Amino acid sequence: MGSLDDLPTRPESHRIAAAAVSAFRLAVDRTNLFIVRPEGELDYGTDFQLEAVRGDTPTNLRAHVQVKGTEANSNADGSVSLTVDRTNLNYLLSPPYSLYVCHHLPTERLFARYASDVYDEYERAGQEWQSQKTVTVRFSEAFDEQLQHQLHRLLLAAGTAARDEHLAWTVTPPSSLSQRMRTASPPIALPADLDKAQAILVQLYEAGEDVAISNAFDKFAALLASPSDGIHLAFMAEINLAINGMPFDKARVEQGIELLGGMARTAGVHDGSILYSIGNGWLALHDYEQALASYEVALAALSPSAQRNIVAACKKNMGSALEAIGRHRDARACYEEALELHPDLPEAQFALGLWHYRAGEYNAALTCLDQLVLPRNSRYQLSVQGWRSDLLFRSGDGTGAFREINGLISAAGDNSWIWPWCANLVAKFGTQSVESAQLALRFWRRYLDDHPDQQAAERARLLCVWYLRAEGASVEMDFPTFAAAAARLIEAGAPDAAFLWDRVGHWAQCDGNWPEAERVYRRAFALEPVRYGYCLGTAMNFLDRHEEALPILLAQAEWHQPDAMSWFQVAIAREGVGDVEGALSAYRRAVELDPEYALAWFNLGGVLLNAGASGEAASIWREALSRFPDHPLAEALRQDFGLTIESPDDV
Repeated sequence: MGSLDDLPTRPESHRIAAAAVSAFRLAVDRTNLFIVRPEGELDYGTDFQLEAVRGDTPTNLRAHVQVKGTEANSNADGSVSLTVDRTNLNYLLSPPYSLYVCHHLPTERLFARYASDVYDEYERAGQEWQSQKTVTVRFSEAFDEQLQHQLHRLLLAAGTAARDEHLAWTVTPPSSLSQRMRTASPPIALPADLDKAQAILVQLYEAGEDVAISNAFDKFAALLASPSDGIHLAFMAEINLAINGMPFDKARVEQGIELLGGMARTAGVHDGSILYSIGNGWLALHDYEQALASYEVALAALSPSAQRNIVAACKKNMGSALEAIGRHRDARACYEEALELHPDLPEAQFALGLWHYRAGEYNAALTCLDQLVLPRNSRYQLSVQGWRSDLLFRSGDGTGAFREINGLISAAGDNSWIWPWCANLVAKFGTQSVESAQLALRFWRRYLDDHPDQQAAERARLLCVWYLRAEGASVEMDFPTFAAAAARLIEAGAPDAAFLWDRVGHWAQCDGNWPEAERVYRRAFALEPVRYGYCLGTAMNFLDRHEEALPILLAQAEWHQPDAMSWFQVAIAREGVGDVEGALSAYRRAVELDPEYALAWFNLGGVLLNAGASGEAASIWREALSRFPDHPLAEALRQDFGLTIESPDDV
């Protein structure tokens, strides 16, 4: 062999590495789950990236892989150990679900170990390892199809969740960031270890963290494939969300019902708690007959003595199903039975309170809500405050209602229903009394600070001001300011413009400003002549424009508003145009419709006297004196005419 045949020697490490890479690629190719992406030059610790695919679609969701090979002997337990630089481990820990893959040449076995598991092992042993140059990676789990399927599911679930979370923050405007920070659920970084994932799920479920479980549902499903792994708890958490009126995934609830049903059939016995959860799933899907059937079977399997709390909860939810199909008496009985078993069950006490509310028994409903014993940070707390505010308004306790509302508003940033709920209540009940209207004004100022363009809120604020003015209370604006605010609202497209003009007219009327009242009443009348003719006609009567007022008032009295007040104004107008007989007829119609209309009686007597019918006038006035002895006009009759109830039939 000549000198030209003296070539470089192939290091043994190259042969081992090549064999490892070949075995790794062959294993990956068998599953068709990943595209193998070589790391290329300047490798600092990653040889390949495994990009997950969905069918034929790449996802750019990747796991970093360091491939190793060894001819060292196996450990006594069959595992294989390799030494790597600690910095190499640190490098792999940056992206999630990074892997060490090891090919054991003597046995042709291919192993895998998650870098995070190596980190966890060393951390549990103490932090001294952080000063080491190297760490030992012990391999015992095969890099087989099962592990690759698990890795594939984890990458898709975790990567999609991380992408969606990132994009959600990206599109959140700066003004909404604080709200998102309060409501966002912290992401769960699930380890790629079945036992650890199962333990995390159990802990979260027992702590009632249904939202967190739902947000990490796909991650749990990637690891926990069957009820024996505990995945049924994730489905039960989704059902809990649904049954409590929170956002939920309908498909998961449907799958949960099927899975839980299979668990009961596999066990060959009726597990009461499982059947109870199935009933909850049907209840959440509004299949009330199926829910009732499941609850019935669950109650037969549950022990009232040993499982009292579950039985009580089952009774309460059965009541909800019964109420939904119109069996209200049976529903109430279920709620009461639930409370007999568990007197402090908040769901049952709450449901019974709402039952009384829907029955119109507001005091009983308020009593139920007052008896609620809620755990700290209960999800029912805000709902209870909301219903209490409604009930307190209905019971006449406006101050108490606003106290509840003020408490609710402090949580409005995290709960979108609070502002609309409170605004609806204040609009409906805020002018029950002067005290309530004053509190309502404060509410509307605060509401408009947060919702400056809400026409309905501005309208409600103006009506509060109008109510207080009409009741003689001090108000925060004068007539020109009120009229201008109402005009702006109308120009902006308020749907009840005629009503608002009418309110402006009444304010002017209260001020005795009849020309202005007539002007604005006419605007209301132009929009809705049937509804607002009376006020316009009355204003024209006060301005002695009786001829114009009469046809408008007559239409009101005969067709649109046939009451004593309308006929009284018709009488005024007829008297003003010299129609004495018409005036007498209208006054008689007024007192016929309302025998307690004092001024109509006195005016009727006056017109009779002016018409020369003194005897009939005296008779009418004696009747007026009998009915209204303390009226100022009664005293005038006694002084000016010496008229008494026993007077003769003339004056």
